Amino acid sequence: MISPLLNSNYAFRIKNMIKAIYTLLSILISNVLYAQTIKETPVLNQFQLTGDIVSFPLVIVNAFPFISGEINGVKGKLMFDTGNRNALEINNNIVPLLGQTDAGRGQVGSGQNFKMYNNDTIKDVKLVNGLHFQKLRKIPSANLDFLQNNITPDCIGYIGHDFFKGYLLKLDYTKRKLTFYKNSPQRESLKDFLAGEKVVAILNFEIRNLPNHPIIKVKANGIDILASFDTGAYGGIELTSKDSQKLKEKKYFIDYGKDGYDEELFILNNVKINDQLTTNFVGIYKHGDISHVRKALGITEGNYLTIAYRFLASYKTVWDYENKKIYVLAY
Repeated sequence: MISPLLNSNYAFRIKNMIKAIYTLLSILISNVLYAQTIKETPVLNQFQLTGDIVSFPLVIVNAFPFISGEINGVKGKLMFDTGNRNALEINNNIVPLLGQTDAGRGQVGSGQNFKMYNNDTIKDVKLVNGLHFQKLRKIPSANLDFLQNNITPDCIGYIGHDFFKGYLLKLDYTKRKLTFYKNSPQRESLKDFLAGEKVVAILNFEIRNLPNHPIIKVKANGIDILASFDTGAYGGIELTSKDSQKLKEKKYFIDYGKDGYDEELFILNNVKINDQLTTNFVGIYKHGDISHVRKALGITEGNYLTIAYRFLASYKTVWDYENKKIYVLAY
């Protein structure tokens, strides 16, 4: 005969086992339901932005904005360069690539030229915000060792204009944040990209030869200067001898000494961007031979200013390519 005490212990253990099983089942079901509610980032086969509002944290290196990422398993940083029209351009000096085909020659604004290649072997690209691309085709590459040597040794390439075609971009160097807003009639009406912002000026720009180069006309002491916007530069100026002398006499164009690399810097004062905004450009360089840039952009004017880091670090900006406007915002 089994004692009543043993019977009660046995019943107690069975009851606890049943409770444990129900608890385990409950946890498993909850996990399954939770996993089903997670919106997984899709793997894309074309290197173009998707989504309505997409943000990236930026790494600022020596005045240049970078997006962290990984190409075919090689981790590094991609320069975000609006002056580069390609959606993606890979540095084959750091990312091993097989089956490259000759695609002629390329040249950047600072003068370096190099052989270009096309690739149909880009298996995997991951960006820091979770965007994931696979099996990319027709991706250009080149030996971009000058970026490694002069800016950051882990530069794996560029992200350029065609990556965000159809989007506005908002650039904030202080918060180190890049945000894209998909163009739509509703967004143009509501302007949610300006929520909470103080608008300093709205600039209307033109496009000449290349869709990725916004061009405006500015004045310094009444002298006309053509200007273009570019994230992949410090900022530079080219003036005719006559206008340079006029501006120097009036203290509008001043020698600012040399930088740490022994290159001469200048200040261009009281530049009237439009009726809403007059500003100074401190620490800009004189352009060298930029005949290739002039030809590519369709610039025939004698005076030319590159609006880049020196300006973009002083103001937040929203670039609306579709409506040809740049919103200048206060930090």
